Amino acid sequence: MRQRRLAFLALLLSLAVASVSVVLAQTVITSNQTGTHDGYDYEFWKDEGGSGRMTLKSGGTFSCEWNNVNNILFRKGRKLGASQTHQQLGNISMTYDVIYNPAGNSYLCVYGWTKNPLVEYYIVESWGNWRPPGASSMGTITVDGGSYDVYRTTRVNQPSIEGTSTFDQYWSVRTSKRTSGTISISQHFNAWESRGLQMGMIYEVALCVEGYQSSGNADVRTHVLTIGGGSPPPSQPPSQPPSSRSAFSTIQAEDYDSVSSSTLQVIGGTPSGSGIGYIENGNYVTYRNIDFGSGATSFRAVVASGLSSGSTNIEIRLDGPSGTSVGTLSVGSTGGWNNYVERSTSISTVTGVHDLVLRFSGPVNMDSFVFGSGGSQPPTQPPQQPPQQPPQQPPSGGGGLSVSVSESTWGGGATVNVTITNNGSSTVNGWTATWTFTGDEKITSMWNATYTQSGSSVTARNASWNGTIQPGASVTFSFNISYTGSYSRPQITVN
Repeated sequence: MRQRRLAFLALLLSLAVASVSVVLAQTVITSNQTGTHDGYDYEFWKDEGGSGRMTLKSGGTFSCEWNNVNNILFRKGRKLGASQTHQQLGNISMTYDVIYNPAGNSYLCVYGWTKNPLVEYYIVESWGNWRPPGASSMGTITVDGGSYDVYRTTRVNQPSIEGTSTFDQYWSVRTSKRTSGTISISQHFNAWESRGLQMGMIYEVALCVEGYQSSGNADVRTHVLTIGGGSPPPSQPPSQPPSSRSAFSTIQAEDYDSVSSSTLQVIGGTPSGSGIGYIENGNYVTYRNIDFGSGATSFRAVVASGLSSGSTNIEIRLDGPSGTSVGTLSVGSTGGWNNYVERSTSISTVTGVHDLVLRFSGPVNMDSFVFGSGGSQPPTQPPQQPPQQPPQQPPSGGGGLSVSVSESTWGGGATVNVTITNNGSSTVNGWTATWTFTGDEKITSMWNATYTQSGSSVTARNASWNGTIQPGASVTFSFNISYTGSYSRPQITVN
């Protein structure tokens, strides 16, 4: 009996030792430190005040807590040496699951740096009581079934991986919070570049919890970072077209039958909700069985371009990429990769049913296109506004113009997007929008329009390059506001 008791005690002791060894394998950090742990690079960084604690667990997982800090961050990921671009590295994605409990200003994000140029970047999945970064939105993208606002901010003489420097920050910030899922990181990189945000050599990719003048805790239960391999399919795959489509009804650009490109993707944030982007020289898309009837003589497309110089040609061919060329649409800058306008060109007369090929000489974003039989008819189905921008009021002002408004708000501020659509049959040359705020709202910045504000009354006028609105086309301008009371969507009139 004594021997059995001794054996039982020995078993309990061995289990206790094993349990202790598991606990000891979890490294606890309470001061600034970097290193590697179980195949991942990590960093704990805090500037001043308060306290923080990071527990390194297996693989990419960790837990953290912070109390009354000024600024603190905890992250685990991979440092990649800044020797390759993201295209050279291959597809980058992250699967994660986090219990996230911020009390104050904090965010949960993919975080990293590039070199040449020096860029600090964030893909923000969730946040505390303030939605970063409080800057001017460059538009909205759709990745992994969710919408993200894109921003660029600049830091002047601030700490960086190259010492005190001036550098840009790129941001993708979800419009709704989440704390688990898969992040297609490469798709964000592509979207930034399509808007003129240059990515350099990738120095780091990490999952980060950051706190600013706050307290909180987080438990990263799953974190798997995958680097390399082919790009995933677009998050919004092309829908299949009918057996035959009329050339005189608007065709959505993403409704192609085939594509020749390693970069082209379906994108969000267009007037109709989605389109195509990430287009490069030599790429082409094919739309089968387009019925041109008794004759098409013009081509119109809703496009956006942020080119700083030059233009992209969209060559219109029939029955294959080397087939008959019937015309070319040249697209210069429209004022931004998310500022869509209609462009048109005459083409050689086309009759009957053909496969349509659009061949590109460079980057451009395309929402939709339509053919005409005389160059003066508006699209049968003009571009519609995205679901998140319901009409604010009936069409107002002259020329059949209508207005829709959407906004993204945070504590004491908002970004407001205003889309003006020409529902008439005549081209509008110059527009003016007016409204009166109901509270103490103050415009802090505006883009794609000029404005004056006197008290609560505001007048916005077209910029030099977006005053012309073709029938069925739209233009968008946006502005940031600050306020101390409550925000109410303005009732905007345009004429």
